[in-house]
Amino acid sequence: LCMETLQLHKERWSDPPGARWVPYARPRDCFRVEPRSRPRDASGPPVQAARYALDSTVLPLVTETLPVAEAARRRLMGIFKNVVLRRRYQGDIPDPLPADAPQPKSPVFSGKDERGAPLVGHGHAYCLPADEDGDGRLDHLTVFARGGFGEDERRSLDRLRGLATGRRGEESHPLRLLLLSMGGLADCPHGPLAASKVWVSATPYLATRFAKTRGRDRTDLRSPEARTAFLLDDLRTQVRDVLTDIDMDQVSIEPACDANGAFKIASQWRPIQFKRFRRKDSDDGGRRLAGAFRIVFPHPVQGPICLGHSAHFGMGLFLPPPGNDAPKGTAS
Repeated sequence: LCMETLQLHKERWSDPPGARWVPYARPRDCFRVEPRSRPRDASGPPVQAARYALDSTVLPLVTETLPVAEAARRRLMGIFKNVVLRRRYQGDIPDPLPADAPQPKSPVFSGKDERGAPLVGHGHAYCLPADEDGDGRLDHLTVFARGGFGEDERRSLDRLRGLATGRRGEESHPLRLLLLSMGGLADCPHGPLAASKVWVSATPYLATRFAKTRGRDRTDLRSPEARTAFLLDDLRTQVRDVLTDIDMDQVSIEPACDANGAFKIASQWRPIQFKRFRRKDSDDGGRRLAGAFRIVFPHPVQGPICLGHSAHFGMGLFLPPPGNDAPKGTAS
């Protein structure tokens, strides 16, 4: 039992002395794992967030935030459909499906009801890729739903292993995901879900409306000051409507600009460098005014702080500055 491999090689022994091979038989399915559902305490806190680490030979640039978020949503919707169908057909999904078979869809992942109409409010899932180490490349993904995820959504989140974003060369360096944690806000106080008094733009804030170019309240789009003022007013309205328990008189919002007065994100990216169009013909995110800002609250507020157009796909995401997190457990 104490014989080491080095000594075996030195003595030219193929097996330890005194050992003998004994053949035996085992059932073919002896290692099969039978899944068993564990009852979950309905009175416990809901599962509101799942956190993943991104892994690839070449991680996507932070400018690819929106395509990565869209890929996460598509993949989760596909996994959810498979989870429900496997349960419905007891693991043997017919191909093709019967023409009259209902198509499983998750309102939490899709943001739409059973008739396909967009949900009102922001209770459905946010897919928030983020660069949390400041190297300019996305390294984490947070999927968050304030109302919580159901059992099938939780199973889908647990099975999310990779994304196909359509990046050039993705075949040679696929984007893989490692699930780090799943739970309530108190269980995931990192990245977009941290708590802080100060929040800065990690992706461009896209205006929720278009500036008027005619009439009394028109905005001179040729003026950088006028564009910034329009975005500031739009962002302040969003903060007031989403964070309803915050005294807006004590909230400071200022542009994040470089020495030349141009919007800058993480001191290196301009909003125009980010992909802002979604993969649907009706999306106009790339034509909306975009900017970068710094928000200071009167007390620590727990994230996510994600506002504006395409907020559920990572646009308008704010993160605490490095080293400026509030103590854990602080809630908005």
